[in-house]
Amino acid sequence: MSHHTRGAKAEPKPVADPIRKVPAPPKDMSTEAKAEWRRVMPVLVERRVLSKADIAACERYCEATGDIAIARARIRLDGDYMENSRGELKRHPAFVTVRESAAEARRWAAELGLTPASRSRAGAHEDTDAADTLMD
Repeated sequence: MSHHTRGAKAEPKPVADPIRKVPAPPKDMSTEAKAEWRRVMPVLVERRVLSKADIAACERYCEATGDIAIARARIRLDGDYMENSRGELKRHPAFVTVRESAAEARRWAAELGLTPASRSRAGAHEDTDAADTLMD
């Protein structure tokens, strides 16, 4: 794959002063976002690609992923379709959150090298076992 493809992200490469210990997730994060944090941060720390400046990107990624899980749980609870005030059947409004958060999560995942395409650009093949668990 060419490195000059349209929309190609910067390649996550080992940084000079990487975070070497998985930081605790922010206290105000949702349970769902914290679960994603605990799943991906060990892999990112192991790859030595995170500096302190990247923590905010990790937070945004985990929050977006958490929002998807929360919205999906709500849809499972209420059903895919709901009646509006006029008694018309409409798609659950939480689908908007799912769509917006999925786009947001995808952008941050690419920035962080958490997608298969961004991993291959980063040449992060030595830790395929850890990387593969991200997509389970």
